[in-house]
Amino acid sequence: MDETYQMIGCIHFETDSYAISIPVLHKQRSNYVYIPKTDHHFIVTDFYEIEELGYKVYYLAEKRPISICQKTPIPIIEAGHAYILEADWTDAEICANHPRLGREAVKAFISLRTRMAAKSAKVAHGEVESAIQDLLAEPVRSRYWISKFAALVRSAFESGQPPEFLVRMMDDARFKWIEKYSTKTSLKLVTQLMEIPNLALKAGAAKRVLLKRFEGILGTKGIFVPSGELIAYEQLFPEGILPAIRADAEDQYDYWRRGSQIGKMVNDQMYALLNPADGTQSRKHEPARWSIAELDRVLSFFTVLGGDDHLMEQAAGFFHPLYDVLLSDLQASTSNRYEWTSALSGRVSERFLYGLSEITDIVPVNRAPETDEWMRIIGAVLESFRKLIVLAKIIRPPLRKKNGDEVAFEGLDHALFDALRKVYITKNPAAINSLLQVHHLK
Repeated sequence: MDETYQMIGCIHFETDSYAISIPVLHKQRSNYVYIPKTDHHFIVTDFYEIEELGYKVYYLAEKRPISICQKTPIPIIEAGHAYILEADWTDAEICANHPRLGREAVKAFISLRTRMAAKSAKVAHGEVESAIQDLLAEPVRSRYWISKFAALVRSAFESGQPPEFLVRMMDDARFKWIEKYSTKTSLKLVTQLMEIPNLALKAGAAKRVLLKRFEGILGTKGIFVPSGELIAYEQLFPEGILPAIRADAEDQYDYWRRGSQIGKMVNDQMYALLNPADGTQSRKHEPARWSIAELDRVLSFFTVLGGDDHLMEQAAGFFHPLYDVLLSDLQASTSNRYEWTSALSGRVSERFLYGLSEITDIVPVNRAPETDEWMRIIGAVLESFRKLIVLAKIIRPPLRKKNGDEVAFEGLDHALFDALRKVYITKNPAAINSLLQVHHLK
């Protein structure tokens, strides 16, 4: 449920003098009208849904959004015109923003605000306590629930320092929601709940919540943790999840319990990914059946779990055969730059074409490829090289934080790959000779 509503007008009481009115709201895809429910500081804590209003509505020229936890604007109608006041405006601010609004109306609003704020802190805190209990009775995995909770927290603190028992109740309510829903909802919502003003968690406590959340997601999603979560957690825990668990653990046993559970799960699932029950679907020796996006996601998963943590060594090692096959194929097809210069100049050998066919199935037989075919072939070779870089990072943790151009391979002509990359960009196969000569001079 969306907690943002549009103020379209206010109730027109049609009196001869001024009238402090009530906002009338509308929500997209709804036939109802809504009235904001507020505390005695005008903080919106919910919305009343009304099928038939029963009053005339004064419609505003411009709509304005109203959300839970914000203070509602206060409309005053005088002499057929609606003046919209912010709840916290001073006398001077009201006069500056609405100089035509009569003094009696201004005094009446300030008097109303003063009387409402005079409600005792004990009564106000009692209302918050009751509302928190109602909120806990029907917890919902939504931004709407979090906004209502944040509004009650704000109301409690604006009424004076809440008693210790009420602060504990609000804190407990938050942790109950986190325990029940944190792994089933977005990181953004969990973060919003942790950062509610006046009740914000300290950095250490927030880190523990986020760490437990990721462990919970691992337990349900396994190695298929959504990419968005991986990206977010790499920023939150740059040292890695497993090193963070080690730092958070109560003792060595706690770390081994939590870490080993993750390690076993990752080992089992990575092995199954490479060696499915249906042997005909195995991809552990077939680089062509892996996309760069898929390999990048595997790399991201290992990086997020924790750099060089030894608990991941076996799982990462499962990708060694794939790496070895791809490296061997690239060594065979790119070890001799002169075969490439000859082929791209029109003097192509069948043996060379056969070597390329190990990498891509778009190589023509018994004839030299046309320019557009060369571009597809070179594109496939460059893609295989990018896959090799990703695989190298998967199986060698120290490489994971390095840029691709910092990863080198024995037996590969890196200058040739640079030249092929430029040929691919310019779509000019004949430029290979001059490009390699430049590399040679360097």
